[in-house]
Amino acid sequence: MTTTTTESRLREAVAVLPAGLRDHVLRVEAEAERLARLHGVDSDRVCLAALGHDLVRHKRGDELLRLAGEYGLLPDEIERATPILTHGPIAARILALEYGIEDAEVLDGVDCHTTARAGMTVLEKVLFVADKIDGGKIERAPQLSEVRDLAQSSLDGAVLRYLDYNLEQAVQRRWQVHPRSLAARNELIAALPG
Repeated sequence: MTTTTTESRLREAVAVLPAGLRDHVLRVEAEAERLARLHGVDSDRVCLAALGHDLVRHKRGDELLRLAGEYGLLPDEIERATPILTHGPIAARILALEYGIEDAEVLDGVDCHTTARAGMTVLEKVLFVADKIDGGKIERAPQLSEVRDLAQSSLDGAVLRYLDYNLEQAVQRRWQVHPRSLAARNELIAALPG
């Protein structure tokens, strides 16, 4: 299947998502393409990842857990407690199995766009950050504008700032923190100079 055909099919799938989610996906696509240009990433690949990242974000928790099982995923304890965390891994499986996407970076980016992970590539970081700095999210949490500003020059800085923000929120609200988020944050901190 050609990239153009896959992109067309994904656009059709996005078009029938609930309006707010559809609009979010399109804003993430635009932001991801902008960041891709800034950071030297292929915009066609980023486009596929952005279009596919939230294919099942609108599903209820029980439905997400059912889909996870259907696609051979084994949600961990935290994902079972917070099933929305499975929507990225499920979407990655859908992209591979139903859209024929074989690009590991695109699939990995979709898989970890909610939690991040250690070892993220530049493409994965572009998608992760683009998802977090969507204008709608910045309206609800203006402090995310700092993540947006950092992304202009440092994706690592932007990812780390978002993970710090998320950790602060988790502590205040007594949320569990996904181990992939902690691993990504620890890796970024270990790479800091000095």
